[in-house]
Amino acid sequence: METKKIIVGITSAIFCLSLTGCGQQGKFIDAQKSTYKPRPVVSPQLTEQELFGWDPSAEITEEDIQDALAQAEDEISIPRNASIILVQSGEKTPDTEMQKELEKHYKVATFSGISPSKKITANKEPSTATNSYMLTLRYFGARGRQSTVIVYWPTLQMGIFDKQANSVVWQDYQPVNNNNQISSLRYLTRYAVIDVKTGNWEMYSPASIETAIPITPASTTKAKDLEDVVKTSKQQTYQANAQEIYSRFSLGKSRG
Repeated sequence: METKKIIVGITSAIFCLSLTGCGQQGKFIDAQKSTYKPRPVVSPQLTEQELFGWDPSAEITEEDIQDALAQAEDEISIPRNASIILVQSGEKTPDTEMQKELEKHYKVATFSGISPSKKITANKEPSTATNSYMLTLRYFGARGRQSTVIVYWPTLQMGIFDKQANSVVWQDYQPVNNNNQISSLRYLTRYAVIDVKTGNWEMYSPASIETAIPITPASTTKAKDLEDVVKTSKQQTYQANAQEIYSRFSLGKSRG
């Protein structure tokens, strides 16, 4: 009997300690929750303000405008076989298709399109960069003997036919429940062309190329067709863009 009492007592003590431990662990988890701060969701895309270092609060005078006009008289020129840096906004490396198209005209090096101010390390907030990203790119261009930096922003859009309006409505591409709703695709692109030596830059958007999706029987999905059209649209867009960049800047005729 005494032995049974001792065993029961030990078991009860262990059970109580377990409950106490669980209670303390629960308090610890609650304390963690109360101090936990989720890291902010940060878009990796480069903004114009980050790239060029614009300060929205800075005062701009008429003299500043006139100085900018005088500086812009020096046109940007990218002769054939020139060494350039290619940057795709929001990506560590540019699309392979774009690199191949520009390599038909230039010697292409690549650089990350993710601004240091957007990079988040473990348990740290996004860093704050004092220099504009353009200064960083120009610095590495100068060190690597590249004469020009080309930054581009590609956006895939889908066209959905609106029966009521009897026209195609465009919006940024996103998965939809029924692929048959999508009638065509296009890539919208923007380019910033920056001269490493002078810091002069030009920003422009080429005309987009719309690619229709083949009509398939209602009983089938367009998943494979959609994938093929995305590849075709990207290839056609980059081919046309690279040729336009070469034609536009090869002789310094960056306007018009």
